[in-house]
Amino acid sequence: MIRATFKSLAARKVRLVLSSLSIVLGVSFVSGAFVLTDSLGKVFDDLFSTTNQNVAVDVRGDKVTSGQQGDVRALLPASLVDTVAKVDGVREVQGQVEGSAQLVDKKGKAVTTGGAPTFGFNWYDSDLLMSGQIVDGRAPTGPTEIAVNAGLAERADFKVGDKAPVLTDSPLKTYTIVGIVTFNGKKSFAGETDIFFDTATAQQVLNLENKFTQITVAAQDGVSQQELRKRVAAVLPDNTQAITGDALAKEQSSDVKQGLGFFNTFLLTFALIALFVGAFIIFNTFSMLVAQRTRELALMRALGASRGQVNRAVLLEALVVGLLSSLIGLAAGVGVALGLKALFGVFGAQLPDAPTIVATRTIIASFVVGTGVTAAAAIMPARRASRVSPLAALREAATPDRSLKRQTIGGGILLVLGALAMTKALRDGGLQLLGLGTLLAFIGIAMLSPLVSKPIASGIGKLFSRRLPGRLGRENAVRNPRRTAATAAALMIGLALISAVTVLGSSLKASVAKTISGAVAADLVLNTQSNGFPDAVLEQAAAEPGVANVAGVKVDGMQLCDNASCSRGKQVGVTAFPASALGDLVNITKVEGSVDLNSGTLLVSESAAKKAKLKPGDTVTARFARSNPEKLTIGGTYKTNQLVGDYLVDGSKAKNFSAQRNVAALVSVKDAKDVPAVRKELNKALAGYPNITVQDQSEFVDQTQGQVNQIVTIINILLGLSVIIALLGVINTLALSVIERTRELGLLRAIGMARRQVKRMIRVESVLICTFGGLLGLAVGSVFGVALQQALKGQGVTELGFPVVTLAIYLVCAALAGAVAAALPARRASRLNVLQAIATE
Repeated sequence: MIRATFKSLAARKVRLVLSSLSIVLGVSFVSGAFVLTDSLGKVFDDLFSTTNQNVAVDVRGDKVTSGQQGDVRALLPASLVDTVAKVDGVREVQGQVEGSAQLVDKKGKAVTTGGAPTFGFNWYDSDLLMSGQIVDGRAPTGPTEIAVNAGLAERADFKVGDKAPVLTDSPLKTYTIVGIVTFNGKKSFAGETDIFFDTATAQQVLNLENKFTQITVAAQDGVSQQELRKRVAAVLPDNTQAITGDALAKEQSSDVKQGLGFFNTFLLTFALIALFVGAFIIFNTFSMLVAQRTRELALMRALGASRGQVNRAVLLEALVVGLLSSLIGLAAGVGVALGLKALFGVFGAQLPDAPTIVATRTIIASFVVGTGVTAAAAIMPARRASRVSPLAALREAATPDRSLKRQTIGGGILLVLGALAMTKALRDGGLQLLGLGTLLAFIGIAMLSPLVSKPIASGIGKLFSRRLPGRLGRENAVRNPRRTAATAAALMIGLALISAVTVLGSSLKASVAKTISGAVAADLVLNTQSNGFPDAVLEQAAAEPGVANVAGVKVDGMQLCDNASCSRGKQVGVTAFPASALGDLVNITKVEGSVDLNSGTLLVSESAAKKAKLKPGDTVTARFARSNPEKLTIGGTYKTNQLVGDYLVDGSKAKNFSAQRNVAALVSVKDAKDVPAVRKELNKALAGYPNITVQDQSEFVDQTQGQVNQIVTIINILLGLSVIIALLGVINTLALSVIERTRELGLLRAIGMARRQVKRMIRVESVLICTFGGLLGLAVGSVFGVALQQALKGQGVTELGFPVVTLAIYLVCAALAGAVAAALPARRASRLNVLQAIATE
């Protein structure tokens, strides 16, 4: 049986190529996701081990809260450097200043990184603890000098001696570039930009007067990291901690890998979707092959092969196909990793260059997933092959059509279970439960789809029935509802997910438009795409003659404490806004209590208050990034507003935020008719800040909606892989169908059907299959999209957007894809030798 199995594979290798391609694509996406994230992980492992190689001890403040750039820790007094330096066993001590700084290039545009940080540091001369080296020029020594990393200098076309404006927490200032820095030969660590000031200047412009963010310590020879850490910890004040250099490197690497883990999960989700779609193609392929080989399998049974041997023979074929597909997919994963990197680069996310890492887990995962999916999809066809009676099979050329009763009952049960799981996940949260529910729902819908495939395909087919090829193509599409449904199901899944994302994206955009129009009362918005801007911008804007009021918006993390010392608590985001501007520039809708702000009150959104069980009059202990724990009174609650956030404090509290930059500012004009003129003057006054755009409400809405569009586009591109796989399935089904109907096609040609008529017949069949899959996918996806919008109402997605035109375009594209997918099978069918085809059994 084993020899027979391999001979069967060799004889039908061409028929299995397209079905195996679906597994190859899915596995390549899996391996590509692992290769990309493992390669990036290697970059950061090397980075942190290199930068911390001489650090024996790192002194830092306790974690206070989480801000825009991650964990925020208490600052260290500058005097602590001298205290640590006196500890026995210390060789060198350096205080470090870290903040955010962004260079303005020669074209007057802020240099962006596509998501990588834009760092501002202090420069100190140290061969032990300074990770960078000056390769051109010298170190900065005064308040007007900076050094920049080589990657930034290259990107912005700067050299030593050039002058460049720099955006920091302080007003915009122009500096002279006096040095170019590399890091052990690298132009940057991981695509970030680094600007170095002298220590005093860094502390001033980064809002860290007489403070350090951390202190690094090098040990004398013979003193271990653990021993020195104990000695240093003994002299540290409260709210300060010391960890070893090794622990610091591991912690930094772990933090980055956690982020990469989310990225990997994101990519693997789409890979698994592609494999799920591929499973339908494998199932359909083996079902058709088993039907075509009924006589062959029956002859094996007649010669003594048992049911188990036939079953195992078909499964062995699937395993071989899965193994070969996994091997090819694993190799192709390297190319997919490069493609994914390029894709994210197109959308502005510049990932660092990295060595190609193919880890053991990548190899194992590729083979397990690829082989497992292929074998699982072939189980039902294998069982069906083993259950055919030898004598009955020898009398009949094909297996009789089976009742849909059991399949319908099973599909209905799975659909109900899936819907219940999805409902619970959307109500209570839980991505894993949501994924399981979606999987069950899709399988259930696929099992039920034969019930509607015949009437829908027949109805659509009437559009092509004016001529004989169209009528025959329609009859071919409806003659086997199971096959049509199984082929269309793969396309249905891809289009359903794309449609759901599109409906949700449209709803997000509609909700954004309503939220902004209802919440923003300002005439103009000062908006920024990166790093924010200092309060000096607000002062410049307020000085313009036609401006009535200006209010900056600042956001940060805040800890709602469970005890007086704030040793435990919940991290939340908080927005600071001037109390005087509420009602004038921003509207919030009161639910309970009062929405008047002062320095001792905290306003909470309706949804956050319900979740945290807070009500007006309650007192909470809160801690901001740069303050001690303090008592705040819940002044009132307001309708959830994504623009404002869940927690709102008076602008006076922003002085305790970790960053002093405004993420936006709202401007009202004294006379409405002067808005265009005031806008023009603001553009002139703020020309030195290239990261600021002066916008009216409609432009602000458009820009925000553009960000939603970008996310939807990325997701749909990744989901497009499943659609491509589905189209391969259509090609494969048609190709196998042509082989199955060789005699029939020969007879049609013999009685006068022209080659172009044969092509049209195959093309109509393909278009009907894809149109059916498209209609089913749009219907299912629309339901999923509406369900997601309803579930997210509490998170601000209050409006349902239904993009009818976009969905109609998807349907047209599905039909056109069907015509393209039919090209090769139609060409083969039209070129069959008539006499040989008629003689085929």
